[in-house]
Amino acid sequence: MKPGPVGNAQAIAAPPSGATGPDLVALRHVFGQYPTGVAIATARDIQGQVVAMTINSFTSLSLDPPLVAWSIGARSADLPVFAAARWFGINVLSSAQEALARRFADPLLRRELANMALLDLSGEAPRVPDAVGWLLCAVHRTVALGDHLLIVGRVEHFQAAPGEALAYHRGRYARIDGQATP
Repeated sequence: MKPGPVGNAQAIAAPPSGATGPDLVALRHVFGQYPTGVAIATARDIQGQVVAMTINSFTSLSLDPPLVAWSIGARSADLPVFAAARWFGINVLSSAQEALARRFADPLLRRELANMALLDLSGEAPRVPDAVGWLLCAVHRTVALGDHLLIVGRVEHFQAAPGEALAYHRGRYARIDGQATP
């Protein structure tokens, strides 16, 4: 494998030693080189109101016990709800759900009441219909790390469905079809 940028991309390097810290724009570019899945995290506040947001920080941690994690920015308006929630849902989006991912990524659009018609509101955490994967998790632990809150959940219920997953890579949505490269 040849190291370095792909295609017409330009190389971005870390700042010289002695600099005050990493170039955050360059660091974000490096993070963007790693493709991630796209999911919608859901929860309810103490009054039962629904909160849902698009995330790409989801990861599996352990099978025994079944633990997953995701993170939310410390400045997110939704942080108080997710930080206090006892349950959350993770909805792994299909490649056909890019419009839904964009809608719930927008802090203003995702709060519109019309969005709630896009969710199945039964159960402890709302579900996204037609997602390729769904997990209902009991909050196991939260940990403040840097400028994010890491939320670890114990998987209590789950469901998978056929379909291609939605991914995020280099600032764009893409699909993951599960086909091996020949």
